[in-house]
Amino acid sequence: MMRKTCKAIFAAGLLASLLTFQTAYGASPIANGATMIIRVDENGQTQRENLENGTSGEGQAANGGAGSLTGTDTSAGAAASGDQTAAGTDAGAVVSGDQTSTGADTAADLTQAGTAADPTQPNVAADPTQAGAMTDPNASPDGTLPEGQTGELTEPLPETAQPVPQLPAGIRALDPTKPMIALTFDDGPYAPVGNRIMDVMNQYGGKCTFFMVGNRVPSYTAEVQRMVNEGFEVANHTQDHKYLNQLGADSIRAQVEACNNTIQAVTGVRPTLMRLPGGNKNSTVLANVNMPIILWNVDTKDWKNRNAQSVINAVMGKVKDGDIVLMHELYTSTAEAVEALVPALTAQGFQLVTVSELAYYKGLPLNPGQIYNSIP
Repeated sequence: MMRKTCKAIFAAGLLASLLTFQTAYGASPIANGATMIIRVDENGQTQRENLENGTSGEGQAANGGAGSLTGTDTSAGAAASGDQTAAGTDAGAVVSGDQTSTGADTAADLTQAGTAADPTQPNVAADPTQAGAMTDPNASPDGTLPEGQTGELTEPLPETAQPVPQLPAGIRALDPTKPMIALTFDDGPYAPVGNRIMDVMNQYGGKCTFFMVGNRVPSYTAEVQRMVNEGFEVANHTQDHKYLNQLGADSIRAQVEACNNTIQAVTGVRPTLMRLPGGNKNSTVLANVNMPIILWNVDTKDWKNRNAQSVINAVMGKVKDGDIVLMHELYTSTAEAVEALVPALTAQGFQLVTVSELAYYKGLPLNPGQIYNSIP
């Protein structure tokens, strides 16, 4: 025990002499960012090793008596006194008269201030304030672990992007907090009017639903294909525009099925909605039309007045969120009215949507054989 104590005192005296030499002559044997290790073996011989360049030198035995290192070396942050432990505040090095290194020699590591802490030293954690540094949840604010406690350095998990919800086919991404109305057009297709309607709708980001008569579709295949390609909704208005309330069950089903088949043959899309010609219905119709039946709650009567301004007046100032507006694809006056209505309604904050989009964003399932006049 006494022998180890003397060795420690001897090492401390040697360190003090070295530091005094540096102060007196302005020498800086430890380069910036370098680490020097002074080792003292059992015979009192010293070795100096610079970790930056790997050089070492054999030192001479010092003739120091019992003494203490009273000055504090701020570059190394270490202090030693007798049997007292001296800890480097930056490097966490420990020098003790009763402590021996893992090898045969007793070593004191002096680390230049500002160099990185040795992660192999006990009770030393990497600085968590540094960019990209790993942190231990058990560490104190200064980055050290509590005495006697060990922990693993962990990286915070990266934030993951929220998944984008998958929309059904034919449904656009819209703002459900803003009002929506569905403009619908019967009795087409008729390209001279339908193309004008689609042009202005596209210009203002709107879409609409076309309820078409099946026997007219082969004459306007390019227009009907454009409807599907550009996101407009194609729907059923029977094959021959028959008033279904005057037909038997088999004929009702035939009119509906034939129209669906005709539209699908041209576009590849099978309609999911239908509208009764004239809105005429009875119990037989409701029992045999195996599709949701879309009627309307705003009737422009464009088929009757054939006047653009009358159509505009029937809509502006009267529509509200969830309304379904009835027009027809046959009249030039209707095309003129739509070219005025679309920008005006858009400026008022309405989103112009298909019937299916309206139902989707209102959360209303559309059931076969059921009638819908509006979807508020």
